[in-house]
Parts: sequence; C-alpha cells; structure tokens
Amino acid sequence: MYEVSPPQGERGTELLLEHCAALTRITPSRTPAVERLEHALGGELTRLLVVALARGRAPRVTV
Repeated sequence: MYEVSPPQGERGTELLLEHCAALTRITPSRTPAVERLEHALGGELTRLLVVALARGRAPRVTV
C-alpha cells in the first residue's frame, strides 16, 4: 500500500550515478543548429534569427 522511499541521500546517489553515466555515453555527433536552420530556412533568414537571438550575448557563431 505504501511506497517506501529510499533512505535519506540514497536517491541523490542514484541520480548522481545516472548523470555520470549520461556524460560518458558516446552519442553520434549532430549537425550544428546553424547548419540545420540554413538547410530549413535559407541563409538570410537564419542570419536574421541568429543575430536576433544573440543580441546582448557574446557571439558564438559566425554566419
């Protein structure tokens, strides 16, 4: 009837181990977001969107 929760701190340990495992998994590389946008929207609209989203932040991508 009642669910027994793990002892204090045990769930935190489980989560930490899950996060560490996720960091060490090898995942296939993905095409950069800018390239995916250019493919879907074209170069000009992509440039406008990236510039609008990047205002006030350090530049990360050169389009």
